[in-house]
Amino acid sequence: MKRFFLPSALILLSMTYSCMDDPEVQTDPQAAITGFTLGYYDVRFHDINYLGHDTTICKREAGHMYPMTIDQFSNRIYNIDSLAYGSEINAVTVSVSATGSVVYRYDDDPEKEIYAWMSYDSIDFTRPVIFSAVSTDGSFVRDYSIQVNIHKMFPDSLVWTDADTAGFSPFDIRSSAVRSDTIYAFGYESGTPSVTFRNILTGSWTAPGPLSGIDASTWDGNVIVRSDGMYTISGACLCSSADGINWTQGASGFRTLFSPADMSGIVWAAGTDGSLLSSEDMRTWTSQAMPAGFPDSLVHTYSNALATNENIVRTVAVGVGSGSLYADVWTKLSTDSVWTRTEPASYSSYRLPVLEGLSLISYDGALFAFGSGLDCFWQSVDNGITWHKCNRYAEEYSSWNQYMQMPSALAGSSAGFAYAVDRLGSIWIMTADGQVWRGAINRLNKR
Repeated sequence: MKRFFLPSALILLSMTYSCMDDPEVQTDPQAAITGFTLGYYDVRFHDINYLGHDTTICKREAGHMYPMTIDQFSNRIYNIDSLAYGSEINAVTVSVSATGSVVYRYDDDPEKEIYAWMSYDSIDFTRPVIFSAVSTDGSFVRDYSIQVNIHKMFPDSLVWTDADTAGFSPFDIRSSAVRSDTIYAFGYESGTPSVTFRNILTGSWTAPGPLSGIDASTWDGNVIVRSDGMYTISGACLCSSADGINWTQGASGFRTLFSPADMSGIVWAAGTDGSLLSSEDMRTWTSQAMPAGFPDSLVHTYSNALATNENIVRTVAVGVGSGSLYADVWTKLSTDSVWTRTEPASYSSYRLPVLEGLSLISYDGALFAFGSGLDCFWQSVDNGITWHKCNRYAEEYSSWNQYMQMPSALAGSSAGFAYAVDRLGSIWIMTADGQVWRGAINRLNKR
């Protein structure tokens, strides 16, 4: 690193590049930085070691993963994609390409020292830095302000808050659903089918109110949401509602609705005659024989278009079969006429165990399962083929998000619960003893 004082810097650089003793060298009045890439730097973050104790770890990242944008109109250089939370940028080398020579200075330096840039220089980007391109004839200098953006929060962390309990009363909660800007919680209040609801952004919960048109003796409390309304089964009839309070009976012959993990795709149900029913519009239903061994309780489905062909939809069904130690996972393509059972190796440890109160959500491009006790999430990124318990400790890179953790206050809870995912990226968990938790991964939180 060559250091100059500002008054003499341009003179020295001009002399260096004019090469007056060599008549064949030509100078140029142009100056611009045309390329700027950060070198390697450390990222410091907190983790859990194998003993379960908090620890701090540093990992090395390469700056070329975060391209720098050069704005030649406003003379700014910055990264649109922020560096990882915890990035240490107080001593980072840079690779610079330019028309002319390159110098830099720290704008907060009272003595305004200027340095000739060298590729091995460690630059402190925690200070305001100005890089300059100097024309080879010394007649023109172009200054660029450097802005290195870093995430203010760890983007993959799931942050929970219990601040949305206002007005929420303990009751025998069974299911929850989000429609538009409202979240609903359904269950029994003093033996009567009831609902409480609130705006997902503001306000408080209403007192549990009775449902109209629901038979308390046959209702299982499972409510699903589609774009045109809410649906449930009562007395073997498919009931629909626009407001979650007043319900109208429709077609009969239904035993249970399978809970969809999202609002898209086909809805599946079990018929009272033992058949497997499906519908795209909740009005016209197709019947087929129930596949042998298909899970018979707590069945959840998820549908998504294939990455290779958006016209083909894959449906995944996850449920609890009879006598199995692991959850059953079945798949079906929209081009197939039959379901296929996923059969992992018998010795595989990457299987979803049978969870009491099995629940399933689609979140952050993956499937997450959890159950009674609310102690952890199980994650699958391959449509239910393999599952990983989201342990906080990971020795190396893992395909699961180790930061997907339940609120510690819920661990071991024996209360009934309901859950939902809203359009703003939040996961809601409500318990029968009156707790309401809302959590979101930082980078998905749209609140």
